[in-house]
Amino acid sequence: MADNQDALDTLDLIEQRNGNLETAAKILAIRAGYEPSRKSNILDDLLEKSRKIICQEEFREVLAAGIIPIVLEPLAISAAIPPGLASVVAIYAFKIGVKKFCQVPDSES
Repeated sequence: MADNQDALDTLDLIEQRNGNLETAAKILAIRAGYEPSRKSNILDDLLEKSRKIICQEEFREVLAAGIIPIVLEPLAISAAIPPGLASVVAIYAFKIGVKKFCQVPDSES
């Protein structure tokens, strides 16, 4: 991620928040003027909006291998979210595991 200033700034923010991705997402959303599409927490909204993109085979494989930077720009463009927020989403998906991330939650079926 060394070539991506948005990603580096996001990593710094996540570190300042002791790894709390939800708090980092809220801060980044406020900074970017991003408003979630529904009245839920911002991270949940971003995850739902990004799931179809991340779960495409080519992105799923790259992200599962830990190659997060390759996913960031296509994710930000396809999901229409700011790059810093795309970083949070990609890190979250990698952290919990792409396979688990791509399973449809039972409560939202």
